[in-house]
Amino acid sequence: MADREAIIAAALGIGFARLTMPAVAERLGISHSTLYRYFPSRDALAAAAADHAVDAIEWPEPGDDWRAFLTATAWAHWQLFATRPGLAQEITALRLTGPGLVGRENRTGVALLGYGFSAEDSVLIMDMLAELVTQAFLAVLPQGSGGSGSGDGPGGGDGPGGGPDDGAAAAIEAVRERRRELLGPWMHTFDPRLRGVLADAVAGSPAAWFERKLDLFLDGVAGRRH
Repeated sequence: MADREAIIAAALGIGFARLTMPAVAERLGISHSTLYRYFPSRDALAAAAADHAVDAIEWPEPGDDWRAFLTATAWAHWQLFATRPGLAQEITALRLTGPGLVGRENRTGVALLGYGFSAEDSVLIMDMLAELVTQAFLAVLPQGSGGSGSGDGPGGGDGPGGGPDDGAAAAIEAVRERRRELLGPWMHTFDPRLRGVLADAVAGSPAAWFERKLDLFLDGVAGRRH
């Protein structure tokens, strides 16, 4: 007999991009009625799976440096989306929320208050930071089933310190390839002074370009601290 944890594990194994109630029931060899005793809908199951994925990530603790904390938080978000293809789309479509996701945002906001940011700026910063990472993974709906490694950033992939599993690597490559498909045919229409930078951004590492955007965002945040 499948229990709640087994159902969540099956959902994560299938991946958010392909998650359906029939797929989970088939994977576990159980009836739909058994599945619905634990989760009333596909979105309820996706929310529970997302919370499990959030809890599995090593999130940073606030230290003396607010910028280091926000940088580490951004890369933890990056790892979450790289290793769980389809999750960024789920969150953006407002299809799910849960105690894990909400609790993570609250802890970030409380940390920002501790660094001297106002309540309004703390909410703006944590919202914009999450959107900045999420947007990087919206260019393509991954075809993979998910994974549990790290991907293309500090601690994994082409960042320093490790290699991603196949699922995370596929998700990152899908983002890179989609950017090429979308912008490549239009590159000649850009001003020559912009064209080289854009070409490098499209052809290069998504993580490296994200890191530059993150630095620009944090430079702006610095001016809001009291």
